[in-house]
Amino acid sequence: MCGIAGLLDLDGQHPPQREALARMSAGLTHRGPDDDGLYLVPPIGLATKRLSIVDVDGGHMPLSNEDGSLWLSHNGEVYNAPTLRDELCGYGHTFRTRGDSEVIVHAYEQWGEDCVARLRGMFAFALWDAKRERLLLARDRFGVKPLYYAQRDGTFAFASEMLPTLSGAGLARAADPSALSELFTYGYVAAPHTVFAGIRSLLPAHLMLVEHGQCKIRPYWQLQFPAQGEQARITHADAQQQFYDLLRKSVRMSLMSDVPIAALLSGGLDSSALVALLQDLSSGRTATFSIGFEADSHDESHFARLAAQHLHTDHQTLSFALRDFAHWPEVIRRMESPQTSATSIPIYMLYRACHESGYKVILTGEGADELLGGYHWFAGDRRVRALLSLPQPLRAQMARLPLGSSAGRRVLAHGSQDDAESYALWSEVTTASERLALKLPSANFPFPACSNPPAARPGSGLHPLDTFLWLEAHTRLPNFINDEVDRMSMAHSVEARVPYLDHRLWEFAATLPPHFKLGGGAEKRLLRAATKGRLPDRIRLRRKQGLAAPHALFWRQPGLPPFARDAMSEGALRETGLFDAGVVRDLLCEHRQGRADHARLLTGVLTTQLWHDIFLA
Repeated sequence: MCGIAGLLDLDGQHPPQREALARMSAGLTHRGPDDDGLYLVPPIGLATKRLSIVDVDGGHMPLSNEDGSLWLSHNGEVYNAPTLRDELCGYGHTFRTRGDSEVIVHAYEQWGEDCVARLRGMFAFALWDAKRERLLLARDRFGVKPLYYAQRDGTFAFASEMLPTLSGAGLARAADPSALSELFTYGYVAAPHTVFAGIRSLLPAHLMLVEHGQCKIRPYWQLQFPAQGEQARITHADAQQQFYDLLRKSVRMSLMSDVPIAALLSGGLDSSALVALLQDLSSGRTATFSIGFEADSHDESHFARLAAQHLHTDHQTLSFALRDFAHWPEVIRRMESPQTSATSIPIYMLYRACHESGYKVILTGEGADELLGGYHWFAGDRRVRALLSLPQPLRAQMARLPLGSSAGRRVLAHGSQDDAESYALWSEVTTASERLALKLPSANFPFPACSNPPAARPGSGLHPLDTFLWLEAHTRLPNFINDEVDRMSMAHSVEARVPYLDHRLWEFAATLPPHFKLGGGAEKRLLRAATKGRLPDRIRLRRKQGLAAPHALFWRQPGLPPFARDAMSEGALRETGLFDAGVVRDLLCEHRQGRADHARLLTGVLTTQLWHDIFLA
């Protein structure tokens, strides 16, 4: 795991400067404190900050091929590197290191840019082909690893984080108003856009070629679901076994490391299944970490202890209290973006504990809910969908009843038979009236997937669940879930590995009938069935709770901590100029009195104020 950065002169008039490249690299030290390297031969400059995990002593980067015509800066892991290495050796390639990064260099020599599709893992890399004067940038299929880029005049800059990218391109720091509207609508800013004007994020499963002053971006992989009625004809028992075998292989591949590996263990199905496999594939007791909450509504630490006892792990439990919201300013500094939730704070604390216990590599369960329909809106949509044929006025009346979630009532009132439109309604984190009151530039921001090119849309004739899973994999998963985990783990120089995001596992699951994933009154049916006898039923059969910080309670405190009080003051709001101070005051009053739940909106305002103060003031 590393932080990477680079500069490319596009017109022969802007050669990269060592000082500028060094500044970009210095801003990524937390991502790779073990080693650093720099390659500078105009028109290219590459820099790497390395977290040494595989081939600790011999994996220095940037690295080159034998004649120095190819140079690579790489962030992440290529899990099938041993297999590719053997294949490439058969073609006559010679390796000088034991690391996975060198495989990318020789794979490019053998297959050119098509090599990216052969990689299995999580990665973002930059490869310079000096003979062709071509820069290749690539990002893994689910956006586990970030990669940003910008262009100004004749300089092209890229990096693992946004601030070094801004610095390298020489761009002034400014907010993108439409991105803020998107953030307050869906809780994230979807690639290729970012919250900073002028900065773009390379789309997951895409590569970019920068050659002769031109930039070309194309996908190298697409997630495909079969149309209804064309799913695989397979028994549930066979599907369960194949699914478990693929997951086991993904966990085994994730153990590629020369340093110890630990895991997060929440006590939920996903993390418990991973730890069970990790224990089977490892020698000795696995170290596991979880976080409990003083707020009973959010606490599942007793389930984590139950899972740890059953699996015989060396378990450590942290505790989250309201005072821990004091980490918020530092969390926003590391995220480089505002948020409408507070889950990043306990995640930040978890990875800090992992780092303090001496671990650089952590296995974690993100991706299972997106893979198998684990979130409440997947089951909720199936229930609401049966009512969407009723006249809209009647549905609007029914939605006024205090039944179900607010999101479900919103879909009931305004939903349609268009699956993408329904998913967008489920995804909203604030209401249009709230956004309008705050005077955001656009109170009705279009759903991110609607603005992507046709090649990046779900196919026609899909089962509604498959459409939802496709949209989840292309929007919320990379832009919120994976971004948050990457930022919070790398803030503490820890590599988070996500076995559920193996693309071979996803390709198999996509072919299966939807009721194998969600049906019979249970979500993630395949995983529940596959872990029978391997996990206690109290773990295996419990409903998903999910990690969340009690920010609604934070906003109902009699007095806010100084950092929040200052950021939300009338003077600070007016100085920032993004929000109506009177409206914010009224929202806070309504929330404190229990007349409404404005936690997401208030959290968005606070973190935007903090972000503005940290990055733009």
